[in-house]
Amino acid sequence: MYLPYCSRANTDEFLANLGKLRQLCEELQCPNICFVGDINAETTNTFGGLLEDFCMENDFIISDYALVPQDTFTHIIDVHNTTSWIDHFVSSFSVHQAMFSKNVLTECIISDHRTVAVSVQCSHLPEFDDEVMEPQPSPIDWLEVMAQEKEDYYHESKNLLDQLQLPTEVRHCQNFNCTDEKYLEEIENLYAELTSVLLAAASSAIITIGKENEGKFNIPGWKSVVKSKHQISKAAFRLWAWAQFCCKMWGDSSA
Repeated sequence: MYLPYCSRANTDEFLANLGKLRQLCEELQCPNICFVGDINAETTNTFGGLLEDFCMENDFIISDYALVPQDTFTHIIDVHNTTSWIDHFVSSFSVHQAMFSKNVLTECIISDHRTVAVSVQCSHLPEFDDEVMEPQPSPIDWLEVMAQEKEDYYHESKNLLDQLQLPTEVRHCQNFNCTDEKYLEEIENLYAELTSVLLAAASSAIITIGKENEGKFNIPGWKSVVKSKHQISKAAFRLWAWAQFCCKMWGDSSA
């Protein structure tokens, strides 16, 4: 991939391309994603900061920052005898974990950019089901929640959240692309605890939760086999009921 060189005039185009990457990743819904190329971003320029923000917001890792020495360069301008690190390998967490080597082949000169070699153990990647899953709606319709229920939810969630123990070391980590397995595990555990606490507070304080789906349950094969037939059956029943109603009305009037 190629993104425009760093300049104020190209900022909008750079952000637009990052937006396209985000949209593509959302459409794929695949855990194994990576993109590599001349991104024209390094830690010393504005685009480098935008790339790091993009990775932090979308759970990506700039893998070359973690796997090669800090004095690495991928681009050289012979005329000015200057170097820069503007080519990157950006990956999802699963791809990053499966990488076992990454090198910049400085001796391989085919252009002003140096060749980047990456090795990934594909057998270590999680399996991907290409069936796109629809996002699950929230079980709470906040427009229907009463003011007192919202107040109760606030106090209940605050009480439970105050009891959570936040991992101190993780809070003070300044590396947006941190790959420390201990930190990542603590973040996952904290996320699970947060969602559990908020759901527990909602279940306790909001009496309308789950009311809409009360008595309903999932039936394997329903959508693929039965649902369409059930809709036809319902339509036929409505037609029959309307016919019975009309017969009764006409019968009464003729009498």
